[in-house]
Amino acid sequence: MHARVLVLAGHDPTGGAGVGADREAVVAAGGVATCVVTNRTDQDGRSVRAVLPVASASLTSEARRAFTADVRAIKTGLLSNAEQVDAVCDLVLGWRAERPDLWVVVDPVLAASGGEVFLDGAGRERLLARLRDLGAVLTPNVLELAALTGTAARVLEADPARRVEAARGLLERGARAVCAKGGHGTEDPVVDLVVERATDGSVGIARLARPRLAGRGMHGSGCRYASHLAAGLAAGRPLTRAAEAAGEFLQRLLAAGG
Repeated sequence: MHARVLVLAGHDPTGGAGVGADREAVVAAGGVATCVVTNRTDQDGRSVRAVLPVASASLTSEARRAFTADVRAIKTGLLSNAEQVDAVCDLVLGWRAERPDLWVVVDPVLAASGGEVFLDGAGRERLLARLRDLGAVLTPNVLELAALTGTAARVLEADPARRVEAARGLLERGARAVCAKGGHGTEDPVVDLVVERATDGSVGIARLARPRLAGRGMHGSGCRYASHLAAGLAAGRPLTRAAEAAGEFLQRLLAAGG
């Protein structure tokens, strides 16, 4: 039986990001995706004109119906406000009471590549305040890691070691692990980091290098990475191996031009 991932994420009408990209990545990892839309967006792949949130009550109701016995991981994408963050956290707390081994992967989609805000300020604060409830694996890029930790982006862009420090700060706030993608950094090769707290309280750090492809970017790359990672975890792969496979998947897409 294929491992199932429940995806709670936005809808991109172009199909380049959001639940369309999520489903593509889960299938590529050998899994099955069930998708619940959290926000509908008006965008063309270059700019975002509007974000239309699904009411939290509707989101909660649909997610509960979608959470079947074969779901092994939850992946969240675009959440746009504190109410949606609370709704997802409350769902996870309820599900974990029945299934403690459930993985939760959070792609902290804070803003579009064009700078348009996705998760508002109150929502960001609520996400940080409830990291311990989620017990999540966070998958920020360098800019998102900077925003979540209050670190200057230029500092993290230039120095993977400072990214480790920032990731440790998120572990202290309750994250289970941080998979920090290095594509927005300046190093070559790109260094993706896996910073994870072990059951004995120690912190493990894995540095995963992949070639930097000059000038290559892709709409929805963060969605795909996080969903591929979630599918790997759902299939029982160790976190570092699942992160390595997600990075390799992303690298193949980038090399092929998206």
